[in-house]
Amino acid sequence: MKISIFGSSSIAHHHILAAKKNNFKIHSICTSNKKSKNIKLVSKKFNIKNIYYDWISFLKDCRLNNCSVVICGRISDNEKILKKCLEYNLSVLIEKPIFSSCKKFDKFMNNKKNIFVGYNRIYYSSISKIKKIILKEKLINISIKCPEKNIKSIIFNSCHIISILNHLFEEIKLVKKIKNKNFIFCIFKTKLKVPIFLNFTFNAIENFSIEFNFKNKKIILSPIEKMILYNKVYKKKYRKTNIYIPNIKKIIDEYKIDSIKPGFTAQYRNFKNFLKNRKNIKIDISAAKKIISLCNDIVN
Repeated sequence: MKISIFGSSSIAHHHILAAKKNNFKIHSICTSNKKSKNIKLVSKKFNIKNIYYDWISFLKDCRLNNCSVVICGRISDNEKILKKCLEYNLSVLIEKPIFSSCKKFDKFMNNKKNIFVGYNRIYYSSISKIKKIILKEKLINISIKCPEKNIKSIIFNSCHIISILNHLFEEIKLVKKIKNKNFIFCIFKTKLKVPIFLNFTFNAIENFSIEFNFKNKKIILSPIEKMILYNKVYKKKYRKTNIYIPNIKKIIDEYKIDSIKPGFTAQYRNFKNFLKNRKNIKIDISAAKKIISLCNDIVN
């Protein structure tokens, strides 16, 4: 299978590594920045012979050579590139969040079969493990901390957190919001009325974290790439006092599972299945719109 890359920033580097690991051939690369130095460095490193600065010529070549297109450039370019890809009936893997405005998604809602959205964190081994536990165990609540730089980052970065919640529960609803210049605190609920406490504190000195509280277990992701599963508490004597220590049953470190950016290998494995019309895990254009709609509910 052949793919072509639109974009030459650091994220393009991760896409190329994951694609090659899944036996894709990188046919070409394009940037809309005619002064880009990155495209020369990336093309040289990965021996990509076909380099384009004109995106129309790039996409025409993709059509002639039966290439899928990875769109990982500037978000301002997404609408025109995606529209032309679909006109040419090209299959696309496009980086999140696609658009910051929900209205822009509406133009592409009839093209689900051609669009695969890149939210790599839903492919973490820990998220797969948590999804299985949720089906078996009683979930009491979820507590999430998002130390974002500013309110704009909620759409462009914390959409990853919302993508995880969407993947785990399919539908969540905002029921309460408290907001000021320093933080936004939200309460969501799942279909089964499980409360999700989501706290955005701007410039907080802490990691992103998600805490799942079950009746008989606790799971903490902090940072999101490291999962710790606690299954009980044991008592220990310390200086003639009893202290209680959670027992660690399992640890999953995504950085130890894969040598490249976490989630990307599995994401491209699923993209390959998507191209073959086989069963795959994916976020489609409808789910991507839902994620950004929830982000806008938080921000506005």
